[in-house]
Amino acid sequence: MSDERPSPSAWSVREGVVLLAVAVTCLAFQAWLPTTQVDERDYQQVATVLAAERQPGDVVLLSPWWTERARLYLPENLRIVGYQGSDADDLLDYQRIWVLAEPHLPRAGQSDFMTAFGPGRTEVGVGRTFGNLTLRLFTNGRWRPHTFSGISSLATAKVSLEGPQGRQACQWNGRGHQCPNNHTVSLEWHEVHFQPLPCLVFDAPGGPTKLVLELDDVPATERVLLRAGYVWERGAYKDGVSGSELGLEVNGQVTPLSIPAGVEPLQQVEAANVPAGATVRVWLQANNPNARQLCVELTGLAGAR
Repeated sequence: MSDERPSPSAWSVREGVVLLAVAVTCLAFQAWLPTTQVDERDYQQVATVLAAERQPGDVVLLSPWWTERARLYLPENLRIVGYQGSDADDLLDYQRIWVLAEPHLPRAGQSDFMTAFGPGRTEVGVGRTFGNLTLRLFTNGRWRPHTFSGISSLATAKVSLEGPQGRQACQWNGRGHQCPNNHTVSLEWHEVHFQPLPCLVFDAPGGPTKLVLELDDVPATERVLLRAGYVWERGAYKDGVSGSELGLEVNGQVTPLSIPAGVEPLQQVEAANVPAGATVRVWLQANNPNARQLCVELTGLAGAR
């Protein structure tokens, strides 16, 4: 049988063709990439539009989420949202959403973005283009009026440690509730699984003792939503820590929420049809308090989902 393997010179030619094709592709990509960039003037024009047309209850959502440069130019008093997974965020606090997109970037994924973002949203008017930026306005059908919240009610809330030692009240110091275990329940900004948000910080006391926040005489509400998650990287801890047990309690009726060690995203439970004048409590307990610091949101929402 004859040996029909290509000669070394034939391999060299093929390799050279492949390398040439790769080089041409890289050069073409390098030549094309600058055409996707955004001029400073375009950001300034978007900022002018938002400053003139924004309304209370508006938010800007970045698409893709990592196009952070826009934050340098947009109005300072306008919330800007962009983090891994923000495409699907309900954005319950906001009635209108301005989507600021850079659709020409590599892997911008605008179709995937709309698949996650689109349900419950309705576009208002026609989108506008500013160079390589597009700006579109949507009403947020996922928004619901807030009847109360733990954040806005923090100063008047009752906070305590409850366990075998009985009830130990935490004292309001003007910024938060200082507890006997030297931890404070206060409003802080934290990141939970890439999502930055304002929340009440709960530190587990340890053992059977619970950290409790109580709101009395709340208004009637169709849905009370409790969301909680470990702050920063603490959700990734699995060794030497325990899970956390939370409860959403309405007039003594408890809806439990367990967050095991190693679970990073926000978890949630809800209670429905809360009558006017009800007492709503949220509590946290973890046998081992090491790194069991949670970001907690408690919100009363009017209207069905």
